[in-house]
Amino acid sequence: MTGASATARLRTVETDIPARLDRLPWSKWHWMIVIGLGTVWILDGLEVTIVGNIASRLTEEETLALSDS
Repeated sequence: MTGASATARLRTVETDIPARLDRLPWSKWHWMIVIGLGTVWILDGLEVTIVGNIASRLTEEETLALSDS
């Protein structure tokens, strides 16, 4: 099969699904998902910040004396 014949057999699929999805109304469910994901994203960033700030302190002898691993 040559490159020209393979290209000739490929076809573009056209659909109106994205346009139909764009016309759907924004509902309470959408807001609940956006606020829920945003809250989790903020809490995850807060947790990473807290762990990053106290991780070096936890390896000291007078605290838990954890190893780096």
